[in-house]
Amino acid sequence: MAVVAVGVGVVAVTVSGSDEASASDGSTPSMVSALTTGESSSRAPRSTTTRSRPADPSPDAELGPIVPGFQPVAVPNRSAAYDVPAGWVVAPEGSVGGFGEPPDAVVGTGLATDGVDYCPGSTRTVAFLTGSGTADPAQAATELGTKSATIAYAGSRDVRPGAAQPLASADGSQQGMLVETTGRLDSAKPGCANQFSVFTYAVPARTGTIVLVLAADTGVPDAVDPETAKRVLTSIRPLKT
Repeated sequence: MAVVAVGVGVVAVTVSGSDEASASDGSTPSMVSALTTGESSSRAPRSTTTRSRPADPSPDAELGPIVPGFQPVAVPNRSAAYDVPAGWVVAPEGSVGGFGEPPDAVVGTGLATDGVDYCPGSTRTVAFLTGSGTADPAQAATELGTKSATIAYAGSRDVRPGAAQPLASADGSQQGMLVETTGRLDSAKPGCANQFSVFTYAVPARTGTIVLVLAADTGVPDAVDPETAKRVLTSIRPLKT
């Protein structure tokens, strides 16, 4: 996914490559067991073309959601999964998406979107899984939330991260920190949101932290609400194989 040129909302695209490491500065270790494998922060070039590498076979054909009425998002290269509402679009396994271009970029896998082109050039909601070299979950969630907001919503103002809140995952396996970063846009296109929230949920890893990012246009019809965002974020869990 990339920032739209005029900075009004975000648009989801994928970048090509053999794996996430090909689009980043660091490696792509997996999430295993209790999410104890560390990850490095990731970067990818901006792309205007939607592409993805061939999907790998699902490591668990019986994967199901843990949130009633949701659908699962498998992230095999990280041995992780999370859930999103049934109406969202889940990208093929192996797709890599993110915001921006080096040296200012955030990229991840397990891409899911809602409301593509709900207004000119914008996607209403984008979620993906990434990582940070920062070991403190509160700091990692705050930093990635602020970075994602300023890149995904170029030209935004009043970007403010809220206080980090401790939050357990739905299955009880993870103890993480949640941050909601908000902001406004003065140059929104007709029908597009002029405000947004970026939710980041960071959990400890063997090295650094693992972070689930959810960027959402708000104040428009069908916008994701904070409770739904929490249900998505706290559904993160190890992908059993």
